[in-house]
Amino acid sequence: MRYILGNQVIELHDIIISEFWGFEWIKNKWQLQSVLDHIKNDDFYPTLVDKVVHLFFGINRFHCFNDGNKRTSIMVTYLFLKRNGYNIKDFVEKMEDIAVEVAASKKWKDELIIFFTKLFSEEWIPNELEIINQIQKEIHKIRKKIP
Repeated sequence: MRYILGNQVIELHDIIISEFWGFEWIKNKWQLQSVLDHIKNDDFYPTLVDKVVHLFFGINRFHCFNDGNKRTSIMVTYLFLKRNGYNIKDFVEKMEDIAVEVAASKKWKDELIIFFTKLFSEEWIPNELEIINQIQKEIHKIRKKIP
């Protein structure tokens, strides 16, 4: 399993936020690090689905950042999946409404387990360079949607 480091998440968040508003800051670095550390514990999160659900949910709901938690949860989850060999077509688009529902307490972990399990049935394609290119494309797409 290939995990993401806290400083990588903070850098990705800062790129996302600076692209839109030009400010950068983290609200709770320790909460973020807790989420990233806990998914490494196979006793609590034994499967990839369990890890992804906690990663996405934790960054989204625990408000580690002053702004951009939903976008960051999507992109960090995307990066984590890509690093571990999953290429899910249109992942960011599929996650936009889900991220809003999680942030509004309309969707919980049990529902995310079902949702991600369905997504993981897609093709498994590892490629590190593709990860970087796809993230850049997704950030560009998000930037276009902002009025």
